[in-house]
Amino acid sequence: MKLIPALMAMALSISAPTMAQGGDTVSIDLQTAISNALQHNKQLQASSIDKQIYYQKVREARSQGLPQVDATLKGTTYFNKELDFGGMAMSMPNSLTFTATASWTFAMQQIASVKVAKIAQRLTDVTVAQTELDIKANVADTYFAILVYERNIAILNDNLKDMQDIANHTARCYEVGTVEQTDVDQININVTTLQNSILSLQRSLETTKRLLVLQMGIDINTKIKPAQTLAQVLDANSGVDTAKLDISQNVQYQQLVISKEVGEQTVKLRKFAYIPTLTAAYQFSKPITGEEFMNFDHVGNLQLTIPIFSGFNRHSQVKQAQYDLQKTETNISLLEDNLAQNAEQYAFDLQTAIDAYELQKNNLEVARRVLQNYKNKYNQGALSSLDLTQANTNYLQAETSYASASLDLLMAQTKLLKLYNLL
Repeated sequence: MKLIPALMAMALSISAPTMAQGGDTVSIDLQTAISNALQHNKQLQASSIDKQIYYQKVREARSQGLPQVDATLKGTTYFNKELDFGGMAMSMPNSLTFTATASWTFAMQQIASVKVAKIAQRLTDVTVAQTELDIKANVADTYFAILVYERNIAILNDNLKDMQDIANHTARCYEVGTVEQTDVDQININVTTLQNSILSLQRSLETTKRLLVLQMGIDINTKIKPAQTLAQVLDANSGVDTAKLDISQNVQYQQLVISKEVGEQTVKLRKFAYIPTLTAAYQFSKPITGEEFMNFDHVGNLQLTIPIFSGFNRHSQVKQAQYDLQKTETNISLLEDNLAQNAEQYAFDLQTAIDAYELQKNNLEVARRVLQNYKNKYNQGALSSLDLTQANTNYLQAETSYASASLDLLMAQTKLLKLYNLL
């Protein structure tokens, strides 16, 4: 049997040990498989940690605009030295002094920094959403492949039983001299070919199941069995109303839009470097033991720092931020064009897949009727084994084409839904 290229490429690309023997088989539906993958995927876990990191970055940015309070305990010794004031010696005693300092700085850059940190936090949320979307699409495609493999194996097993019955019938006819040896050989070759095809598909099925286990992040020795059939999944995914789809929901588009917001705030942040900074500070100092030289209990100051010239450093930083913003705006425009083209292409691909599916579905019905008719004629001695074998080959090819069209339909729909962030 001619195998489906997409399934073979997916199955053969995975190198994994044989499934462990023994133990119960777990029944998994598509939504459960996706939920498990989202729960255990290590890449998604790392992305979730990034969300926590940026949450702390927001707190860090906010803290820069809050008063800062420090306390120090300072011990001083002059090693028993004395000061000479016009012939009068003054001893310098040891001292232990407690000092508390409170300061607050107001700068427009602090406000912009908080906004940039908040927007960056939103960007990590969208990045996590992109990772989740990729996981959902990969798990769905793998699950669909398993369903196609299982259906093809079931079809081949049923066909093998029929061909074995025909082989036994042909052998009896040969014994009584109503058919030739070549008829027996032809049917036996067909039986052997079916057996080899089933073994090949079973190996590919087990490999693809192992891939799904890895994607779900569950125990590597877990045996799984789909809780749905290909027909049930096809019924559940009956179509997509493209008229209701909104390209602004695309995750890549959302990432660039948020990046543009980051760029806009960054430009403001760089421009705020030209604005004066106001700093207020208060210090309380109290000797605990001894007397510190030139000590004042309460000290306060107010400082206004006015930027004048920085060697064009601030100007260059503003320009860089503006160029980065222009680049992001250009990328958004480019992405809009690409997404519009992709949306049209994916919708076309989906419609093509639907048409191909309906065509192969009708062809399969015809091939089944033809095969059954040929079987009846062969049993009546009105048809040669070569004709029967050819009809059976045509039927199996129709089954393969139908399964391939079903998989193409499901994958095309997944691709379109992923584009619109609707998986």
